[in-house]
Amino acid sequence: MELWRLLYPLRTYLVVSGTLEKPNVMTADWVIPLSFQPELVGIGIGKKRYTYELIRKGKEFVIAVPDLKLLKDVWIAGTRSGRNVDKRELLSFTFVKSKKVKVPSIEECLANIECRVVKEVETGDHVLFVGEVVDASFKEEAFREGKANVETIDFLLHVANNEFTSNKKESEFV
Repeated sequence: MELWRLLYPLRTYLVVSGTLEKPNVMTADWVIPLSFQPELVGIGIGKKRYTYELIRKGKEFVIAVPDLKLLKDVWIAGTRSGRNVDKRELLSFTFVKSKKVKVPSIEECLANIECRVVKEVETGDHVLFVGEVVDASFKEEAFREGKANVETIDFLLHVANNEFTSNKKESEFV
């Protein structure tokens, strides 16, 4: 057993990199808040990933928060490399201009958190990109009174391999 799996299920996110003209998106579970002041988040990206190359080059990324309805696209984003295919042709996402970074946001997601890289930390076969949050947008129905609306929104959770669930449903498989 891979011992890190004992930490699952984890919330599932999309990490967007590249530009509006040539966006890339990958699925990621390893996203963590690091600081309230300044607002910093960390994302762990494998050094072999195309997303790693794009973030190192552009020094920006967007963390998009999908819900269970986007599961099929989330699966495709996590199993296909943008190095080999244009994911815009495979995904039903609408990439839109972000407010403060060149990296696009995803219109269908519950939230988009715009980040600029302030530090890179080598962590074995991954790099922890520390991003300062420079802006964020979210759907009002998904986040009320400063917290996730778990009563009505199916936040996506990754259990293992191709098994996902949400805060409201039984497991689903892709």
